[in-house]
Amino acid sequence: METSENKLKFTPYNLAVLLAALFLGVGAGALAYRQYRVDKNDAKASKKAGANPNSLAPIVGSDKGNGDPGKEYDAQFSTKSMWPKFNPDRHYYVTRCVPGRVMVEVRSDPDVKVKVWANPAQSGRYGAEARPLPGQDFDVKIMRESGTESYEVRCLPSNFPEWRYKRSKKPPKGMFMTASYLTPGKTGRVWLIVWDQDGTPRWWYTPPYNTLGGQVLADGTVQFPRGFGDGFGQDVRTATDIRGLDGKLIKTVRFKGAPTDAHEYLLLPNGNQIVMSYDPRYGVDLRPVGGRANRGVLDGAFQVQTPDGKVLYSWNSGDHVPMEDIPQRWWIREWNNPHFDQDGRIRYDHFHLNSVEPWRDEYVISTRHSDSVWGIDKKTGKIVWKFGGVKTPESLKVVGDDPYGNYPISGNHDARMEGDVLSVHDNGTHIAGRAPRALRYRIDLKNRTATFIGAFTDKAAAPSSHCCGSFRRFGTGWLVSWGDNPWVDGFNSEGQLAFRLGVPVPSYRAVPVPATVSEADLDAGLDAMEPDPPISNQPMTPLQFNDKHNLEDKTVPSRKLGPIPEDKQEDLGPTG
Repeated sequence: METSENKLKFTPYNLAVLLAALFLGVGAGALAYRQYRVDKNDAKASKKAGANPNSLAPIVGSDKGNGDPGKEYDAQFSTKSMWPKFNPDRHYYVTRCVPGRVMVEVRSDPDVKVKVWANPAQSGRYGAEARPLPGQDFDVKIMRESGTESYEVRCLPSNFPEWRYKRSKKPPKGMFMTASYLTPGKTGRVWLIVWDQDGTPRWWYTPPYNTLGGQVLADGTVQFPRGFGDGFGQDVRTATDIRGLDGKLIKTVRFKGAPTDAHEYLLLPNGNQIVMSYDPRYGVDLRPVGGRANRGVLDGAFQVQTPDGKVLYSWNSGDHVPMEDIPQRWWIREWNNPHFDQDGRIRYDHFHLNSVEPWRDEYVISTRHSDSVWGIDKKTGKIVWKFGGVKTPESLKVVGDDPYGNYPISGNHDARMEGDVLSVHDNGTHIAGRAPRALRYRIDLKNRTATFIGAFTDKAAAPSSHCCGSFRRFGTGWLVSWGDNPWVDGFNSEGQLAFRLGVPVPSYRAVPVPATVSEADLDAGLDAMEPDPPISNQPMTPLQFNDKHNLEDKTVPSRKLGPIPEDKQEDLGPTG
């Protein structure tokens, strides 16, 4: 029976304890609710932006490892950041280095000695310090009675970006280049990097200005454009650099008669080159497509030049492609996004040429704002065939079981031909629910058909894409850069995902290194560079004039300007 003596007495101490418990309970509940909201918001953001990067591929080559060399072989070595993990059949590795030193951890059987840099050869479990500068390499030698194996370890430059890599199948063998691109106002280091199929950096260079894309050419040089913050070549300073693998400038290439554009450069087998431009044209009547009279446009143009710049051939879309061949869905967006020249005159980027490919007696071009790939007669410049976009007399009939066959490409980039097979990166731009695709079609000009072969996708890494991207043959498989997503995928010959490479900034393209250029060539180029390439971390060089793009053209009479909803697949096409 309860008595007055054992009832709870509300002394000041007891009251303080009760208040503290109440406070903690409410606080814990609030924190739990806050974490619930954070988790829920993160889940929504993750669902909107795609999968968590860590679930797609982990960061590799970081200095957060423990350096344990492992026990799989009779001799092996590692550092805290060495990539990839040691394998006796692989003789090249990279590591991050404190300037002037790196600790190498070794484990070997008693009858096998390991020599690190200039240190004496030893056996057993030990650590040895190498002292290269960033960018330089050092050797590790494994010495057995049967002979000596040498392994190269190269120090990454200071501030080399983090990257991600995950292998899921045996990848096709090869190397490829990616290039980071800084958007206006951003600071950082612009990187051109050559990777191998195992996600190992094999060559790098950081230019003194911004760039858009880059590639190793078949003659062992490197091409990349000078960029000045414009999404295409508007600035008269824009040009293409040709440099050696040692980074030294060989020549600068420019389009003749108009600003050079950075989207495409090709070195032809005979030594000639293809250079392109967004060529301004004024006094154009855009009333038939819903615009105003006396406006400017930016035509797609390209030239074939000799090695010293003499023009042998030129083509301009303004001579061959009427304004009505541009889909209305792009004109509507053009009214919201005019560009102004240095004199304040409006011009519209209505065509957006982004690739040129010689094929038989034609040039095959990709143009983003027409949702089309075009075949052009080399002699006459006339349109021979057309794939996608607005249906015209030149359009090929689309056949096969492409689920998007009524409108197969949108915001397309990087059209290439292999035999009679067209490959193109389809961004699916501005179409609701449509992820980018690496697309293949067979072109039959005799029967005027384009037959669907297949498509690669990676919706976890690339649920959508606004622009850019590439799709190339890579060894026995394929290589895809997923547009404005920071992922490059390798697919094997059976079409299976073999690896994902995550780069810090989306790359305009991922371009395979030609077979004429070897790993030894790339290595010699790095050896010839300064130990640590100079940094380019200044704000991106602005245009010489203020291109007030993304300002609406309020003079367009055809519609009220404002946000534009994404298009629906079923409302588009048919294109052929």
